[in-house]
Amino acid sequence: MVGGYIEVPEGPGLGIELDEEKVREGLFAGDWQTPVWKHEDGSFAEW
Repeated sequence: MVGGYIEVPEGPGLGIELDEEKVREGLFAGDWQTPVWKHEDGSFAEW
C-alpha cells in the first residue's frame, strides 16, 4: 500500500502466489453431497 492505495501490478494476474503443496494437501475425492433436510410441514432446507 502506498498512500492508502494498492499499486496496480505490472505483471499478469492478481499478484497472488499460491502454495501448490498446500493446495494439493486439501484435495479430496469429490464425493460431496449437498445436505437437504425435509421438515414435517413438507418444506425443505439446505445448509
